[in-house]
Amino acid sequence: MIIRSVAEYQASGRTVGLAGGRATSTRLITAQDGMGFSLAFVTLEKGLSFDLWYKHHWETNFVLVGSARLADMGRGDSWELDHDSVYLVGPTDRHRLEAHTPIEVLSVFCPAVNGDEVHDADGSYPPTGHTPPRQGSMVVRNQREASVAAKDGVGLTAARTELSGPTELPIRPVPSAHYFCAGSGSVQIPGSGSRTEVSGRSVVLVEPGEEVRFDADRPTPVVTFAAVQ
Repeated sequence: MIIRSVAEYQASGRTVGLAGGRATSTRLITAQDGMGFSLAFVTLEKGLSFDLWYKHHWETNFVLVGSARLADMGRGDSWELDHDSVYLVGPTDRHRLEAHTPIEVLSVFCPAVNGDEVHDADGSYPPTGHTPPRQGSMVVRNQREASVAAKDGVGLTAARTELSGPTELPIRPVPSAHYFCAGSGSVQIPGSGSRTEVSGRSVVLVEPGEEVRFDADRPTPVVTFAAVQ
């Protein structure tokens, strides 16, 4: 089990500036972690319009804070996003993200990125591995219960949950990451005799088969990502 916080990574210089500094990406999980995906905490300033096109990856996005408009620049569709939105974009999806307010997003790439990438002229990243098999265009889900399933074909599963009190995190046969959006509590490996404090904007990396217990001080929203075998 490994715990990383956005504040810790920002303080240690592991944040990449994008769009001339109007957006930031704090890369909490990268390819070298061997999780099967990478995860970044991304911020955009109000009013930023960002053109993107991930030709070699599928990107899963959970909007945490704020509102924005997502436009499919190739097909002419658009959607309004808020803090309940999840959207998936891939190799055929040239898109534009326009921030109505300051926004915070969890951005997860399959295959995992290395952590030092910046966008090229098309808004893309260079290849970093095998692109997941999903066919078809981008997907937007605007419900609080919105999740990502293995059948979506983007290389991972993802879901929002709310933890309260003592909770055993699911034991999985694959690596998983649990991002704590807010709140505070402690995590421990049962039988270890030690607890580690965890706060909001932190991610807990869990190895395959590892048993982890979380004890929340109050109801705590969590987004869980797991690799697909």
